Amino acid sequence: MALVTRPSARPALKAQARVGVHQRGLDDTRAELLGAARDVFLEAGAARFSLREVARRVGVSAAAVYRHFDGKEALLFAACTQGFQVFSSYLVRALSEATPLARLLAMSEQYRRFGLENPQDYRFIFMSLADEVNEVSAMSLTVRLAGPPLPQDATFLFLVDRVRECVDAELIASKDVQTTAVQVWAHVHGLVSLRLSKHLEGVGDEDAFANFYRASVADLLRGLAR
Repeated sequence: MALVTRPSARPALKAQARVGVHQRGLDDTRAELLGAARDVFLEAGAARFSLREVARRVGVSAAAVYRHFDGKEALLFAACTQGFQVFSSYLVRALSEATPLARLLAMSEQYRRFGLENPQDYRFIFMSLADEVNEVSAMSLTVRLAGPPLPQDATFLFLVDRVRECVDAELIASKDVQTTAVQVWAHVHGLVSLRLSKHLEGVGDEDAFANFYRASVADLLRGLAR
């Protein structure tokens, strides 16, 4: 009787390991390309943005960029989307609060924290021209929501929901929830942008700015309650 042996599983396991390492390598390169694209865009602007420079900073060939992205617009859009994903991870922390007003205030606080803790992402997604970094910006919200949801839309809709529940609780007087949400967004964005561009240095250090910011948002919401 011949001895029957099973083939060793080791070659298959080694092959799986190689695939895993390769995938991690691709993911790491993609993440590095997104970060480099953001930084190059902020430094050079849209007119001088260069895929070759992005590739140089990551240490790959310019042709290698096209293994991950179709071109400049796709790369910038992906970098913008990633920035909004980070932003979204801050906003959802507000959901732990118990009341509609507390959630709206917490959301505004997370907006400030995101901007000051991630200034490059903030400048890229909110202080760049939208049609230069976010290729869907020219589409209407209705058209965009017909497809898969994007973080770019989800973060604004998160604010709309926080405002709507305050309106439903009669804490804010509004005939148009979306317009009121834009007003809140414009207020917090203006404060954070002015701080990042050093126009509010006179307010004081970061703790002083945080107190100034919270008081300003509270004043805004009191005004919206009338």
